[in-house]
Amino acid sequence: MNTNHVICRNKVYVEDEYVGQFESFDTQGTARTLGNTATLLMPLYALGADGTSGNVASRFRTENGSRIKVCSEIKVYVWYDSWNVVKMEHESYPEILMFSGWIEHIAEGFPAKLYLRDNSYILRFGAIEKAWTENATIQSVMEDCIPIAQAAFEEERTRLGFMREIPQLTYNLHGKNVQAKSTPLSFRNWGGRSPFDTMQKLMQLNVLYGGVGNDFNVFIGAGVTESDRPLIALDTRYNVIERDIVPIDGRFVDYDVKVFGILKNGRQYTATGGYCTSQSESQKSGFDREYGGETIRVHSTLNTIADIQGYADEQLKMLRENRNKGTIKLLLYPKLEIMDWVTYEDTVFENLSGGYYILDYKFSASSKGYFQTVKATDKVFVL
Repeated sequence: MNTNHVICRNKVYVEDEYVGQFESFDTQGTARTLGNTATLLMPLYALGADGTSGNVASRFRTENGSRIKVCSEIKVYVWYDSWNVVKMEHESYPEILMFSGWIEHIAEGFPAKLYLRDNSYILRFGAIEKAWTENATIQSVMEDCIPIAQAAFEEERTRLGFMREIPQLTYNLHGKNVQAKSTPLSFRNWGGRSPFDTMQKLMQLNVLYGGVGNDFNVFIGAGVTESDRPLIALDTRYNVIERDIVPIDGRFVDYDVKVFGILKNGRQYTATGGYCTSQSESQKSGFDREYGGETIRVHSTLNTIADIQGYADEQLKMLRENRNKGTIKLLLYPKLEIMDWVTYEDTVFENLSGGYYILDYKFSASSKGYFQTVKATDKVFVL
């Protein structure tokens, strides 16, 4: 950008129809929770002519009934316009699909407040009657859950009067976002839960990452590697406006590592990394409570006590390496996603420079501008 002046642009589509611009928009998500949420304010001037008599009619309604209602598909686009001071001409930067999902709830008023969920919203419909009592693969759980959710959601939309077909959710074992394991994992789940709750429990029990992309692809797995990730460069000289990354020397942190697995005889076993001398919360230093207080829980597919214990010790060894982590705040470009891997250059504190994984994401758009805030770490621990 050859300017210090930009104009924030946006547009909102509901059921593929343009309904105007938002007043403010916020979205956030984390790799440990299935799906992102968002809040959208539509202003009073989101009105339009009805196309026949010239009368002004709210874009919340059409001649076929309410357009903006629960289960409506919604897409939010954002971009910058600017004046290029070198070329002395107007420039418009690429439009970014910031959010693709569904309206979960409408708080009527002026402005109208819409509560949104991304494509994981589809998984909240339907109920799983199957009960898992033994180990299960991620792929088998997905193959059971996705069709039930898809059918139930489409049935609900039909009941509400929607005629448009929607894309089908898919699951790719070899997706770019995570490295899913095809080996069975420890999973016990009774019937009656929604597909969303079933998947979320699978993620929590096995400490997995997950989400649903704009391409309707569900991803659940153990982590990523930087070798096959697109290169995204962040630099405090160009696109980073704030950062709070803490340089941590893990040698001095009292980590609590728990690794659990299923032995050959079917019994569950939990190993503790290190010397099993975890201090109570009251005995830990402030540094330990801040950076080592959270228990690190990991699932292992190994099936002997010695192997599981060895794996726990290896996890602790990895934690005790340097592990910088913290927040990075930047403008609209480049657009980041959860599970992205970025190269970060810090011109003030060079020891903070390096590769980071994005595990939490927040985007805020208001009269103050467009800002992305991410939580990043230089290590992701995989199964």
